[in-house]
Amino acid sequence: MPLFEALRLALHTLRTQKLKSGFSLLGVFVGVTSLIGSCSIANGVNRYMTEKFAQTIFGVNTFQLRQRPVFTPNVPDSVWRSWRRRPRIRFSDAKAITEALTVPVITAWQSSDNVSVTFGNKEARDIELTAASERYFEIRNLRIATGRPFTSQENRSGVPVAVLGDAVAKRLFVDRPPLAHSVRIGGIPYRVVGVVEHQGSLMGFPLDRFVVVPALSPAQNLVNPPGILDAFFVKAGSEVEMHDAMEQAEGIMRSRRHLRPQQDNNFVLDTSEGV
Repeated sequence: MPLFEALRLALHTLRTQKLKSGFSLLGVFVGVTSLIGSCSIANGVNRYMTEKFAQTIFGVNTFQLRQRPVFTPNVPDSVWRSWRRRPRIRFSDAKAITEALTVPVITAWQSSDNVSVTFGNKEARDIELTAASERYFEIRNLRIATGRPFTSQENRSGVPVAVLGDAVAKRLFVDRPPLAHSVRIGGIPYRVVGVVEHQGSLMGFPLDRFVVVPALSPAQNLVNPPGILDAFFVKAGSEVEMHDAMEQAEGIMRSRRHLRPQQDNNFVLDTSEGV
């Protein structure tokens, strides 16, 4: 059929079946609009989750050096076994990276495990005990509601002081001010020096059930063997500087572990964007 004849028939059909044509155009419009709306919502949720992870789990412009990734959904057993065979991250790794980086950064160590925390006859169970260095609060954007974070001197000296998450403070002290009182962790008294602002939850997981103590305090033996870390945090001033620091840290770790060029990393550098 000639092109002109096809166009004439199409225009004739539109004139004689206006209602049907109108509904067809409306259907196309609604479909395209719904698709655009769905994409916008998905992008918005993705942006929100990235920002939320950055603020509450990783810290902005921050990466973590770990034995394995933080979040590992649907991972085969064979992959888990390979991760478990990797060397653990050590204090000496963190020190080597800190001393060698040419990018201005702040750093923190961190190890954690679940414990019970007591005060008098009250007990808070299944609490995340985090043994960390003093810059951990700044990197994780943990604002202090009452009191203060512990200092670098307290961390270096292993002083048994503690900063409580909001839920732990309310469970153990109810309406009493917790500062200057001592809670017991692993049978050891820890003097409370601060309480973190209420964090809420993320994807249904509570963010206030934790206690942070100095990395070199006696509680380090409750979370890891001596000299071992769960994670080493590195925070840069911008995303560009973060990626520069990641490249340098990767090179330092590969050199320390004597990895040949064709060998994969036996460690991971995690970011909120990667998750």
